[in-house]
Amino acid sequence: MHDPAAYARRLLDRGDIDGALPWLEQAGGAGDAWCVRALAAALRDRGEYERAERWYHVAAERDGGCAFGLATLLEESGDTAGAARWYARGAELGSAECRTNGALLLAAQGRQDEAERRLEEALARGDQTAGHALEAMERFRSFVYEREDMVAEAIAGGDYATALQAVAELGQDVADFRAYPYFQDDAVKLFDKVVDLTDDDRPLVWKGLLLERVDRWDEAHRTLEEAARRFPGRPYAPFTLGVLCRERGLVGEAEHWLRRGAALADASSMWELAGLCLRQSRFAEARDWYAAYGEHAGDNDNRDVEGALERVETLRRTAGAATAADAGRLEGLRAAAEGGNVDAAVELAGLLEEAGRFAEAAHWYGMAAERGDVAAGLALGELLYGRCEAEPRHVVGWFLPAAEAAYERARAASEPDEEDVGLVERVGHLLMIANDAFNAEKWLRRAARLGHGKAAWWCGDRSDEYGDVQEAERMWALAARRGVAWCGWPAGRSMVRRGAYAEAEPLLRLAWDGRHDERPLHEAAYWLGLSLRGQGRLEEAARWLRTAVDVHHHVRSAMGTALFDPRAALAEVLDELQRHEG
Repeated sequence: MHDPAAYARRLLDRGDIDGALPWLEQAGGAGDAWCVRALAAALRDRGEYERAERWYHVAAERDGGCAFGLATLLEESGDTAGAARWYARGAELGSAECRTNGALLLAAQGRQDEAERRLEEALARGDQTAGHALEAMERFRSFVYEREDMVAEAIAGGDYATALQAVAELGQDVADFRAYPYFQDDAVKLFDKVVDLTDDDRPLVWKGLLLERVDRWDEAHRTLEEAARRFPGRPYAPFTLGVLCRERGLVGEAEHWLRRGAALADASSMWELAGLCLRQSRFAEARDWYAAYGEHAGDNDNRDVEGALERVETLRRTAGAATAADAGRLEGLRAAAEGGNVDAAVELAGLLEEAGRFAEAAHWYGMAAERGDVAAGLALGELLYGRCEAEPRHVVGWFLPAAEAAYERARAASEPDEEDVGLVERVGHLLMIANDAFNAEKWLRRAARLGHGKAAWWCGDRSDEYGDVQEAERMWALAARRGVAWCGWPAGRSMVRRGAYAEAEPLLRLAWDGRHDERPLHEAAYWLGLSLRGQGRLEEAARWLRTAVDVHHHVRSAMGTALFDPRAALAEVLDELQRHEG
């Protein structure tokens, strides 16, 4: 009888994760903490976060490595309270990683003094990672305080240009302000000091931008409104507030502020306003604002006005007749919606959206979604992202309930509905654009397992980065069979390398068929030749390897280099054929 833990280690050393998983489960279930940790890490890399979390829990109470794995998993999923609890437990068990990451989590929560004290304790125990973290904190503290000194000296000397430069630099370091929010209020006070002394609107706008980027939207909104009020003749604040509102899907408010900027002859406001009108099929207004932009744009502005005007005209010609909903019907639906009728709110929102009245449509979709109508939430997300060009990070939450329902339906179905699978992938794509890589991977792997070709392509590449060759090959093969010809090449190549020659052949033929769209896929001829050779079909192998020689210049030019020479493989096959004939 094998020792499950030892056997699992040998399989992992050979890169056989598939083979190791059941042995890791057996040993982990019997109490081997190392196997629990390895199993949970493999599951996490494959996007099976729920299973990974359950396995980490098996040993996290007694093993610092499992406590660390569980804490990082919880932190990335947004459960900071759970993460803090397990970092603390891991630190009690002697995990240096838990001590350091737990302290950094405290810093991210604004508990700077406590964070530094814990990092100093960790450094005293020899944890150099804690020392690096302390150095990073000290560099940022010095950066903020140097800006304060620069402003004080500049103001004392009447050098307001230097004071402005100091706070302009301050607003550029968003990542550190997010990591160490303790310093945010110091920065805010410095912006206020400079604006009071320089009578310049820019420090207030920079302050608003910083607040928005560190997720303090209400304060950012108030700051930018204050800037617009204090400096009514300057367009920077209304333009900035208009863009930020548009990014958040606040269509009506975005238009209000962009009009304020445009009224002050700000060309950038005119351009944004034109796009807002165009997306709502208000073609005449869009045309007028693009034309106005062309009149006010500076010499260094390279936006294509003529192209924009042509696009307006094209869309105007191809657009259907504007919906003219019966006013009485709209009022009846509005009255019912105001009375709490969700179905009326959704119907009203749909009619308003068709009429190009996006701000009103968003209001009623939102009311229905907040009362539990999942389809209304999805319609709102599509409206804000697809038609209003809001930023994914601000609107992806509206997609999630519908996507969860779609995932459950698709997973339970013998043949998943393509629309359900597409919605699951779409959420992953939106999260990726929003720079939420952790949750994006969760959704893209869900979509891949449901059969989405492009999601499987992404997952294959990701697993390859992790060193999980088996999962990478599986995902690439799925992608190739779902229409992504490119993936037939890495999948087939992987199969040839491990001796699965017959399995590789159809995938490599798919890749070869796609060579005209993707020049590197000419390499498929080489691997197809090796696949046929491995199956003992030497004459076919020779024909394909001759083809590989003929097209090898395409491979070299497309890839910049080549790690193989098909002539050597061809010579070996021809030698085998000659010996067979002899």
